[in-house]
Amino acid sequence: MTMPVRARSIAGTIGVAMLVAACGGSATVQIASATPTATATATAAATAAGPTTSAGVWTVTDKSKATIRVREQLVGVSLPSDAVLTATGAKGSFELNSDGTFTSNSKITFDLTTLSSDERDRDNFIKNDTLQVRQFPTAEFVPMKASGLTLPLTASGTFTFTLTGNMTIKGKTKEVTCDVTAKRDGSDLTATAAANPSWKFGDFGMTAPSVPFRVLSVTDEIRVSIDIVATGPKG
Repeated sequence: MTMPVRARSIAGTIGVAMLVAACGGSATVQIASATPTATATATAAATAAGPTTSAGVWTVTDKSKATIRVREQLVGVSLPSDAVLTATGAKGSFELNSDGTFTSNSKITFDLTTLSSDERDRDNFIKNDTLQVRQFPTAEFVPMKASGLTLPLTASGTFTFTLTGNMTIKGKTKEVTCDVTAKRDGSDLTATAAANPSWKFGDFGMTAPSVPFRVLSVTDEIRVSIDIVATGPKG
């Protein structure tokens, strides 16, 4: 006697399940209905949900800082040297998704009014003329993607990866990349992100500083290093 088509389908499904179980595996038997709407809806919902997040948020502490280096030639000095300025007052938090992207509320800011070097006159010129900190008092970094980082993070260890994100200075936003070396010890995380490639003043609507009778020239290259200290989940 010839079995109906639906009966043959059910028997085939059960047979496959028995074969998997016999080989040491496991199987869930599911008899397909005539309309696949429920399965399609579930798949669509899972896709729309997006990547799952890692176990917790990392909060940036005030021990974080940003260091800016610019090559300058001073009046009366035979060789050029680096002007080194540091900004503190960091705030923000970030959270990694399982695919290496960051959640939409991830953001780190630095207080540019804290910017300082070994020369007060330089600091005042950079803050008031170059950066216009009264109008734009903060620099903002929004991380978007960590490439080459194995997730989830282990509870302790050292990690190297490439970080991509949007940096906003003086109201201008530019996508930047950084080479990152990070270390985790339970709920403590430290990381150093060095901009690669370096930035130009024009990237953020600025011109290289020029101070008559003090600075002859400034190289149009901004070398940035961001040191992040954060606390988060124990892992």
